[in-house]
Amino acid sequence: MNTIREGFRREVAALLPALHATYRVIGRYQKKRSQRNREELLARLAVTGEALLFFKPLVPRKKQGYFDAILNEGLSLSDRVIALDIAVGAMHIEFSVPRAYMHRESEELRRALELSRWVETDRAADSSEPSDGVLVRGIAASPGFVTGKAFLVRRNSDYRRLHAHSIVVAEMTRTDMMLGVGRIAGIVTDIGGSLCHAAIVARELGIPCVVGTQHATARIRPRQLVEVDGTQGVVRAARPGGSAPADREPGEAQR
Repeated sequence: MNTIREGFRREVAALLPALHATYRVIGRYQKKRSQRNREELLARLAVTGEALLFFKPLVPRKKQGYFDAILNEGLSLSDRVIALDIAVGAMHIEFSVPRAYMHRESEELRRALELSRWVETDRAADSSEPSDGVLVRGIAASPGFVTGKAFLVRRNSDYRRLHAHSIVVAEMTRTDMMLGVGRIAGIVTDIGGSLCHAAIVARELGIPCVVGTQHATARIRPRQLVEVDGTQGVVRAARPGGSAPADREPGEAQR
């Protein structure tokens, strides 16, 4: 018996129309690789990828990285579609649309999967803070220094609950971040480089940003008081006696 199909009938039923729609767009893009079809495919991957995250913990660990790769804007479009194929295949659900890509995984996709597995392993490891207070180091993407409470972003909808003076901590940022742009004081990401979305937005806003830390989402706790040094590329636990604005989001407290 298939555990996902039998145990999550309603969720699978809701997912299937999204998958069919995505594969129809993939088919159109394969026939005509126009900018319009590309943008439509990117939008479909974002929607379907978010829906698939519900099922990620239900598949074998070695396949879970593919669910993250679907949403990884740093990967090529073909790699993200391959990741979609493999993620859907790992679920063993009844799905009539044939696979769209039969290419082998690229080196970029393999690296992304290795990073995902490394981060998951690191989350389960001892996360005690070093004596110097450094939580993570990364690429100095936008200069400046700020202290604030960390807001961990796990899904796009989290941006709607940002509290004032938030330090956004995410695997990577997406355009949904602009929903709460006026409440962001700093940005820290697991992956990305000096030209990634987070870096570009941070420089435009004039706020500190550190990217490519590899494990910020594993080592920084929700609402932890942190210091972001966007000039040196370092994030530290706030020094004793430090403070941050006490503003809280009006809705649900961050979990």
